[in-house]
Amino acid sequence: MLELGFRMSTNRRILIDNATLSGVERIAGISQTLNLNYIDNDILCLEKLVTAILFSDELIAVDDYKAEFRSSRLKDFEFIGFFKIDQPTYSVLAAEAATFARSMAFSFEGSKPAGDVVSFFEALRIDPQLRWDVWVSSEYLTLSFLVKDPNYTHFEGSIDSVFRNEDADRGLVAAGTDYRPAFSVAERADITDVKDFVHALSSNNPQYAGMDWKNTLNRLLFGYGWAAERSHFYNAVAHMEGADTYLAPLRDAFCESCCRIDYPSQMIGLIESLKGKSQQTLSSILEPSGQAKFAMRLPFFTAYLISRTDNPTQCIDLALSMRSASEFQECRTIFHNLNHLPAANTVQEVNGILKYLDQSCARLMKKYAVSTESGLQFSLSLGLTGVNLGVSVKLNQLFRSYKNQSFARVFRNIAQDMLNVERLGGLHDKVCSSIRKHPEATYPKISTTPEYMEHKESVHSRPAKL
Repeated sequence: MLELGFRMSTNRRILIDNATLSGVERIAGISQTLNLNYIDNDILCLEKLVTAILFSDELIAVDDYKAEFRSSRLKDFEFIGFFKIDQPTYSVLAAEAATFARSMAFSFEGSKPAGDVVSFFEALRIDPQLRWDVWVSSEYLTLSFLVKDPNYTHFEGSIDSVFRNEDADRGLVAAGTDYRPAFSVAERADITDVKDFVHALSSNNPQYAGMDWKNTLNRLLFGYGWAAERSHFYNAVAHMEGADTYLAPLRDAFCESCCRIDYPSQMIGLIESLKGKSQQTLSSILEPSGQAKFAMRLPFFTAYLISRTDNPTQCIDLALSMRSASEFQECRTIFHNLNHLPAANTVQEVNGILKYLDQSCARLMKKYAVSTESGLQFSLSLGLTGVNLGVSVKLNQLFRSYKNQSFARVFRNIAQDMLNVERLGGLHDKVCSSIRKHPEATYPKISTTPEYMEHKESVHSRPAKL
């Protein structure tokens, strides 16, 4: 077993995706920001990048960005090792990823989403409902967010922008590739496409005037399928390159949703156990085989870095200089050991490694966690060592490449990190100081409905059901 004082060469590689780098470019002012609701997502992208720097020996990325911006991206992130994938291999990986995306279920039962996507929305902490928006004699079909207070919808606006960010990637979808999740409606087995669903709803409503201009339903449907496709794709690429994956916030939420589908009570329990003011930094569930699921508390490093610098670019530079500190080397060694457990790992071995991880997280929290007027800034992550192939369904598909291998994967909890952004207080202005607003920059509007109206109708709206 590894002793805490022992140092070893780990060469821990982390693969970061292009969506994360796009968010960093906006928050750092490298590119302009058109949708101002992107800002929270982009701060989380910065957090993803600096955390990847701190916990890696080498950062890598796939060199497949849009041709017109490719050279500038390579220059903007010179500390990342970009590599190309030959076209036949890329096509196979993308096709397998699309097949996985089609295995996910986006369904409706009444006016509410059902199926696999419910776990996804739970991870995002949003509650959509299909409703009719009534304007005089015209009625528009819209997917509305149920909220506690219609006067405070900043969180839902930020989550909607995360889907808009994914939507900007539509051009990357290979022609003829079907990445859409399986669509169904509980009341109508013959409906297998969202267009048929909209047609069925509209044909029963003589006041139908079209889909609402916000187009939230199609955006969430695309975002779910694309998050599934990209998550599978990047995990497969990371396995091929001997790396871990640090994905954009929405894609991490998708990975967490797969955990929620396969281990519903365990995942929720692990996250909730660390949300309070407890000094505990790690919670875990060990199986007799030695496989483990764990949640851990880590500092929200952006808060620490921006408190000691003036802008996001300086945050990145400071993270690069901190990378060699002993506490981050120690964590890399621990994660290296989790990734390289023998196939016949034991409960004792995993317990020992998780004990060291708990101690290391506690030291990081003590040294790097920043308190603002709204409380301590910390992030929550879900982790896995191995997948129980006899029980796991979605995770087994998501991590096909890792079949019969012990491995560790960590997914950030987007809801907690969005809360961190809200609680940055005075630090928020500093982290946003480099943003360059597009001349036509705006805050796109979203449709919201008070929670108490979920089963009610008014002169302005009502649930949309077949």
